[in-house]
Amino acid sequence: MKKSIACIAALLAFGMAGAMAEEMAVPPSQYITARVPYLAWTGFYVGINGGFAWGNSSVQFMANDPASFAGTCGGGGAPKGQCINSVDFHRDGPVAGGQLGFNWQVNSHWLIGAEADYQWSNLNGSVNSSFRLGAVGATNMVASQTVESFGTLRARAGVVLTPPLLLYGTGGFAFGQVHENLRVPAVATNGLTAGGFSYACTIGAACFAGSASQTLFGWSGGAGAEYAITSNLIFRTELLYVHLSSPTVTATATAVNGATTPASIAAGFSPVYFAVMRAGLNYKF
Repeated sequence: MKKSIACIAALLAFGMAGAMAEEMAVPPSQYITARVPYLAWTGFYVGINGGFAWGNSSVQFMANDPASFAGTCGGGGAPKGQCINSVDFHRDGPVAGGQLGFNWQVNSHWLIGAEADYQWSNLNGSVNSSFRLGAVGATNMVASQTVESFGTLRARAGVVLTPPLLLYGTGGFAFGQVHENLRVPAVATNGLTAGGFSYACTIGAACFAGSASQTLFGWSGGAGAEYAITSNLIFRTELLYVHLSSPTVTATATAVNGATTPASIAAGFSPVYFAVMRAGLNYKF
């Protein structure tokens, strides 16, 4: 009887030990099913992008001296001069460039950072404003403007919707290289002199001409989305608005009458603003 009891006790002891060993070998279920809390967005990144930009602009014209005033709004000469009307025009074109930045993930949902980018662009637009140039005749002011490049330096703040998907807003400083051209074709050979200034036109040539390349400054803002394809490769789309200051260009008479100063006409453009839709690819270190 005692032997039977001892055998039963031994079997129970071995059974309990085996069950405990089996449980110890299998991790608890909460560790098996637990999800990674978030993708680590913190770190530096560099990338490339490309897209399209568009915007509207306007330009108005003003005489700089007695001769150009007499030949336009002053109504001098025969035929009499006529004011050059202000006009609106559209400007658009492709953009391509690169960006670099740094993200800091505050917690599993929120992220802040900073980014700088530089874009090569060909945003151009042109317009003709018809008028009568005193003593010369019916002609037009041909004006064009091209945004040749631009860049931004912006802060970013975003929300991580799911580990690989980030939505963000951004805003900051912007600059751009902008080029303008002005030209008034001569439709007759004649000119006008007033107050020590003059213009002398030759048919088939430019009576007034001018150009300028300027670096303009302003601000930018926008929003975008990023998707982590891998822990290092991140795809993005972004809509950005850029607003730069107002450029002024002067068209100067290409020839004068006698010992006089060349007449000139100023063109005042509206602020240079445009929207950019672009997509890109970043590498996160």
